[in-house]
Amino acid sequence: MTAPVLEPTAEGVETAAACIADGGVVVAPSDTNMALTVDPDDADAIERVYGIKDRPTHKPLTLFVRDPDDWRTFGTHPDPEVVDALIEAFWPGPLNLVVEQADSGQHERLSMDGTVSIGCLSNPVWRDLAAAVDGPLAMTSANESGTVDDDTLITVDRALDHVGDAVDYVLAGDPQGTTRASAILSLAAGDDGEATMLRRGDIDAEAIESATPLRVD
Repeated sequence: MTAPVLEPTAEGVETAAACIADGGVVVAPSDTNMALTVDPDDADAIERVYGIKDRPTHKPLTLFVRDPDDWRTFGTHPDPEVVDALIEAFWPGPLNLVVEQADSGQHERLSMDGTVSIGCLSNPVWRDLAAAVDGPLAMTSANESGTVDDDTLITVDRALDHVGDAVDYVLAGDPQGTTRASAILSLAAGDDGEATMLRRGDIDAEAIESATPLRVD
């Protein structure tokens, strides 16, 4: 049975938020793809996402915060002003930052080798959802792993085709921007002024180097 589609009204957002709080899995909009969305503190919901998506267990989920300053709750960096410069320039928006994980007790599926990927989205429906949940959200694109590339946008219809029979709700709301995937920038190497672009998106190395003192590989 295909999951109900919720309109992005106040009632729809509240229904989706209540489902997430109860341990459910919701497809919600982001700045790029529609995404499987869960409470990052709910181990059963996280494991359910991996099963729905058939996602390799070595690939962590991304943690999304509504307040940009909340990155400090979940991540750390030897020179936090570098992270703050990136946030000032690009958040909210389609840039995920990989930093050293703070001692926050997050589920192991949100960590890789002691790092965590953190984002902050501009999508207005997502921001309403995050406000209703009143906490961070763990997300990954709402498609079966390995079936699409970064040039394929996961719309509501595609999400329903891929995972619609395995989630609790789909919260409608168009993705924002032009890219099909968020850029991912790793700052986990330390404070040497270098960063590594793990995945390209609308925010490119040139834009990052223009806005910050970082050198991007």
